[in-house]
Amino acid sequence: MIGIMTNGLPFQNRFFAEQEFHYLYDEVLHIRHFHQYDLTKYDTLILSCRLDIRSLKRYQSQLLKFVNAGKRLIIFGEILDCWFPTIDWEDSEVNFSWWVRDGGDLPMKMQNNVHPLFKYVTLHDMKWHYHGSFLPPQGAQSLLDIPNGRSLFYVDNVSFNGELVVTTLDPMFHIGLGFIDQSKPFLHGMAKWLREEEKH
Repeated sequence: MIGIMTNGLPFQNRFFAEQEFHYLYDEVLHIRHFHQYDLTKYDTLILSCRLDIRSLKRYQSQLLKFVNAGKRLIIFGEILDCWFPTIDWEDSEVNFSWWVRDGGDLPMKMQNNVHPLFKYVTLHDMKWHYHGSFLPPQGAQSLLDIPNGRSLFYVDNVSFNGELVVTTLDPMFHIGLGFIDQSKPFLHGMAKWLREEEKH
């Protein structure tokens, strides 16, 4: 079972109103009531982008317990104020205009191309902009790098008993606000990968 966390902000409510993404998750959890949920029934917990940092810090121990119980925790967007241990986040300037410049590009490269996610996601699907980058822990698999060698998307199967999936990409935000077309095929790819993983 897949749960997804929300703040209940307007863009998140609009995202959850999108029927085409209902297959991504089984239940929506509100972060203010996080302590009331039985997390043992979920195999995967998705933390959507722009969640309240104070609440994330408050529930850090429960989230660590979840991923250490052999579950999958997926974190979208920035990891601000060092709220999750093991995640090395570095802010960067956001390039919002590269696609309107002659010959413009946003350099990034797929890594570990045999990862099953790439059956459903292309480099184009992941290329819109980013707000920062990560330095994955030793042994973790980066799926998307920028030229300085830091990661925009990685999978950590070494730091915990479960799996931590981390990306700076923020598709729910852009789907909820109705702009950046790549965010939809990217999130559909994520959903298809997660549902395929459930079968194994």
